[in-house]
Amino acid sequence: MTELLLRIFVKNYIDTNNEKVRASYGLLGAGFGVITNLILFVSKIVIGLLIANLSIIADALNNLSDFGSCFLSIFGFKMSSKPADAEHPYGHQRMEYIVSLIISVIIIALGGNIAYQAILRLISPEAPLSEFPLIPIIILGISILLKVLQGYVYFSLGKRIDSLALKASGADARNDVLTTTGVLAGLLISYYTGFTRADGILAIVVSLFILYTGIKILLQTGDVLLGEKPSKERIDAFMNLIKSNPQVLGSHDLEMHCYGPNAVFASIHVEVDGSIDVFKSHDMIDNLESECFKKLGIKTVIHMDPIKVNDPQTDYTHNVVMQAIKKINPELSIHDFRIVSGPTHTNAVFDMVIPFSAKADIKNLMRSLREEVKKIDPNINIVVNCDDEYTMLSNKND
Repeated sequence: MTELLLRIFVKNYIDTNNEKVRASYGLLGAGFGVITNLILFVSKIVIGLLIANLSIIADALNNLSDFGSCFLSIFGFKMSSKPADAEHPYGHQRMEYIVSLIISVIIIALGGNIAYQAILRLISPEAPLSEFPLIPIIILGISILLKVLQGYVYFSLGKRIDSLALKASGADARNDVLTTTGVLAGLLISYYTGFTRADGILAIVVSLFILYTGIKILLQTGDVLLGEKPSKERIDAFMNLIKSNPQVLGSHDLEMHCYGPNAVFASIHVEVDGSIDVFKSHDMIDNLESECFKKLGIKTVIHMDPIKVNDPQTDYTHNVVMQAIKKINPELSIHDFRIVSGPTHTNAVFDMVIPFSAKADIKNLMRSLREEVKKIDPNINIVVNCDDEYTMLSNKND
């Protein structure tokens, strides 16, 4: 069904890297939610008022809040598709994350409200049903089917464009399925057994799941807004492209910032042969930056580090340092390696990336490394600049 909707309403729907296409995906999902939630609200509120059933009325109000959330999603996708401007030079795509954050708060609030109403129902249960609730059961059954379809559309669209906002809406639709199923089960149990507290017990169970879902989405969205580490797949794709260039001898200091699914910025240092003409190396760097954007959509800045290649003394000193590092902590990585030779000793100058797990004991680590180097060759001194680990590279110690 999702494929059919995309073919009808989204032009060039396969090009999900296009910001306009991405916005169309979001608007399609939100528009579908507006129509279905309006149908659900009207049908449930009418039935709930006719039979004076608080559970059905509460479920109708839940659909009304979903109706409002859809307009919030429309606003979010419209805003996120706006191009960069002077006030927002990195674009507006993070608005989608803000919408996801708001939806997660709404989910948590609804979960808390359902729990509160359920407790009241347990304290003051309704009178048992005297007649079989055929029409409410039909309406609730149709509601469940519509919410299942709604959740499928949200999740399917969200997966195609990796949208936290659509995935959050999908989770909300799944919660509504559970809520409405609880209301339906409560009606049947009340009619057949006379146990009117059943809907309150079921509502508490459902509310706990809804609260868990809302908190999970809140934390996930918060991680993105705070600046979480990029996915392994994105890092690997980027590094494989960098390493595919034969003139790149090594790489380090990768930093990657995400301002939205299609607004990713990266900077990296690459090592090149210092004996090659600098203009040729610079031209290669320009081409590599352009390739990163064309193939991966990542706006990249590459810093060129010339290194001395096939120098026996440099290679020897580098090997000594690497032997010491492997004994101290194999997770350490170094870059920008160079030597300064003198008549009595050689200074090995380099940057070293310190993993977060080793930062607490950095003084002891450096002392151990110096001692280990001296054991291998007493004439080598190390001069180290410690770097933070922003992004784990797959090609350590290049």
